[in-house]
Amino acid sequence: MEIEISSDKTKLDVELIHRFLSQESYWAKGRSLETVVNTIQNSFCIAAYSKGRQVAFARVVTDYCTHAYIMDFFTSDGLRNTGIGSSLLTALLDAPELSAVNKFTLSTDSASQFYRRAGFKPVAKSILAWDRGGL
Repeated sequence: MEIEISSDKTKLDVELIHRFLSQESYWAKGRSLETVVNTIQNSFCIAAYSKGRQVAFARVVTDYCTHAYIMDFFTSDGLRNTGIGSSLLTALLDAPELSAVNKFTLSTDSASQFYRRAGFKPVAKSILAWDRGGL
């Protein structure tokens, strides 16, 4: 399958992104369309397209120089395990906009092997990591 990868936010299928996140994901169930739009506006986003249709998405919260936190990464149903997600992750990690970033992090409860193959490793449990509510 031939895919195109782009970080052009004007090409994003916001309805697809919202539907997946709010209905199919385990981490963003019930997320409002307004919240999805705001997260897109305030993040670096990248997506994969096949025949002009969006088939995968990821967004990154970043300062563009030291740290990037990968969030809301998904590949559409029926297209998982086809290499699209790997291509999108490679493009994200190699994006010129993120070239100065030296630390990429993420949280996952279901795709550890996928990220491990890309060089990610679990963070040792530490009192240095803290959390305060929210999605």
